[in-house]
Order: sequence, then structure tokens, then C-alpha cells
Amino acid sequence: MPNSPPDPPIAPSRSIDIEDARLLDRLRRNERDALAAMYDAYGRMAYGLAYRVLGEAGDAEDIVQESFLSVWRQAERLDPARGSVRSLLMTIVHRRSIDVLRRRRGRPERALDDAQPIASSAPDPVEFASQAEERERIQGAMKELPPEQRAAIELTYFGGLTIAEMATREQIPLGTAKSRLRLALERLRKALVTA
Repeated sequence: MPNSPPDPPIAPSRSIDIEDARLLDRLRRNERDALAAMYDAYGRMAYGLAYRVLGEAGDAEDIVQESFLSVWRQAERLDPARGSVRSLLMTIVHRRSIDVLRRRRGRPERALDDAQPIASSAPDPVEFASQAEERERIQGAMKELPPEQRAAIELTYFGGLTIAEMATREQIPLGTAKSRLRLALERLRKALVTA
């Protein structure tokens, strides 16, 4: 049997953006300005996710800062084949936000009179348009999900429930809850990659 050429290297996933790969390389080389570049690229998105889950500006800002530092500290261990900087960062932001939300459950609500006004800063129009477009894509993909799968994502990712709590609330077996969430995430991923 003749010698066959070696298999070509596996191409990186389409979800790994070239700029993101460059950013990861800079983070792994411990370049100080890489953290600033990461914040410029994903800061608003990370804050938006934390704020949506928590509904409180101060906690959202803290979560974002902690999450960026977490990515910075573990940069040398990151593998671009396993996902992008963006997906890792958003996963960390989401998990930490949910942790804060769960800790809050025991705290009483603050009176509205005690709340501080939210600082307003006009967003960059290009950034705002980009975020609006991304939000519309996600909302469109969410609308395409069957109602039970959409509920699974809303309750766990934005409602702060564990899968077991979601199963109890929806009055379904735990295995069904896990399946619904897994299928919903797969359908969302496919819809967003092809969009």
C-alpha cells in the first residue's frame, strides 16, 4: 500500500473569529494592552449580560471586572480549539451573575428611595447598532424555539434557576429538563452560526 499523505490539520471552528484568536494569543503572551483590547471588544456585551441577569448596575460592574480578571489569570491555559475568548468570558459572566442572584434570594428588596440614580452615558452609535443587531439575531433565534425549550433557557440563563429548580417549576422530570435545555442550546447555536 503506497504511503498516503498525512491528514490535513483540523480547521478551527467557524465560531472562532480571527481577531479573537489574535486576542487570545496576546493574552497568552501576557501583553498588558491585551486586557484593554478584550475590554474594548467585549466590555459592553459582558455588562449587558450581567445587568440583564442581575438588574443592578453596581453588581453587574463588579461581575464584569472579576470576569475579565479571571480570563486574564487563566489565559495561558486557554485552548483556542475549545472556544473563543468571547464565549469563555460570557460563560464566566453568566455563572458569576447567577451566583450573585442566588445569594440575593435571602436578602430583602431595597426601597426605591434608597436606590442611586443610574449614570447615563451615550453609547457609540456603531457599537449600539452592532449590539442591537446581535440582540435581534438572538431574539429571532429564541422565537424559533419551541415554547418549552425557550422557557428552559429563560428560566435557567436569565431567571437564575438550576436545572432541578426549573424541572420543579415546569413540573417535569429532571431528565426532561436537561434534554430541553440541551436541545434548546444546540438549536440556538446552529441558528446563530448560520445567521
